[in-house]
Amino acid sequence: MLPVDLQIIKYLLFEKPLYYYKIKPYLKWHTYHQLEQRLHEAGKEAHFKEQSLTSLDFTIFDLETTGFLPEIGHEIISIGAIRLNGWNACHRKTFYQVIRPIRPVNKQTLRLTGLSKDQLKNASPFIEGFQSFMEFSEGSVLVAHPAKFDMRFLKTMLKRWKLPDYDPHVIDSQVMAQWLLPHVRHQLDPLLKHVGIEKRDRHHALNDAIMTAELFRFLLEKTEQHGIHTLNDLYQQLDGLKKTKPRS
Repeated sequence: MLPVDLQIIKYLLFEKPLYYYKIKPYLKWHTYHQLEQRLHEAGKEAHFKEQSLTSLDFTIFDLETTGFLPEIGHEIISIGAIRLNGWNACHRKTFYQVIRPIRPVNKQTLRLTGLSKDQLKNASPFIEGFQSFMEFSEGSVLVAHPAKFDMRFLKTMLKRWKLPDYDPHVIDSQVMAQWLLPHVRHQLDPLLKHVGIEKRDRHHALNDAIMTAELFRFLLEKTEQHGIHTLNDLYQQLDGLKKTKPRS
């Protein structure tokens, strides 16, 4: 694999114009204009902030990608999610969508995610997959681990497709874990082990989303024990944590 600086040059000079050329036909699709309109109309549900955490719906999601840098053309190749009604494990729905990438996917990524070339070739394009995800998660608070990575990827992909920004309510379960379990490494695997959550095959978007959901329910229970009862309370607590975090 090329060093990152050469990847940036390659992307800006060659791959970015080619990428736009390849997505241009999709910009005329009815689905594209539907998604564009949906994003224009989407907004944060203001009343969510004052609701009890136990009464909110949460969509815990995970992305599998072709790399870590969407800014140089890395893409989303699958989205997995589980929706909890009032974080009750008895009332849940799941979502899984493979996404057809524009650029070829290397063998290492295929091995890691367990996806095949045929699965990717026959998958839905990003605009269809993301629209389905928006429909699934509508009216809920998004949760990811770490949310900073997943939301950056989604926002960058939308920008690349010339679509409006996406700004839902989001909780970062990794930041919650840093607050509530400060002596445990905050990556997903050590947290799952610490909490005693059964391990599923990793790097499958739905499996990772389900494990993150189980971790999130554990963290929410601890949050309630700390006297944090609303989404606004949680945001204030986590924002305060970021401000007081020592610089490395």
